[in-house]
Amino acid sequence: MISNASPLIFLSKINQIPLLKKLFGSILISKEVEDEIFVENKPETIDIANAVKQGWIKVVEVNDIPIGIKGGESSVINLARERKDKLIIDDSIAIKVAKAFDIETIRTTTVIFMAVEKNIISKKQAISFINNLIDIGYYISPRYYSAILTRLCS
Repeated sequence: MISNASPLIFLSKINQIPLLKKLFGSILISKEVEDEIFVENKPETIDIANAVKQGWIKVVEVNDIPIGIKGGESSVINLARERKDKLIIDDSIAIKVAKAFDIETIRTTTVIFMAVEKNIISKKQAISFINNLIDIGYYISPRYYSAILTRLCS
């Protein structure tokens, strides 16, 4: 599994980076994503830095071929193309570009749903985590939020 910066940062801010290890074993990120995450020493990057040191988040070089978007999004889409792997990404434009290349994408909220499905967390915890994401600035449309609650409360 490959990840862009925002899912890692948001999961780290709610202290849920370990979900990625439990679900996927390891995560690949590009050097560009690493640079975006560690641009400043912020408290939310400590768990990510520890995961890199532990080796389950791996930083890899990628041939960044121009695809119409820039930065970390471009590099992880190219990495997913090279590795023929799935991608955790939240940016809607980047998701459309990834899908144009037949790359399967999941969002941060999907990671939380997957953790519920694998009995790693409860539905109640999932609702709490999603609300925490919203509290720290993760955007979920009211319609999608309603669908999430419906699914988790059933």
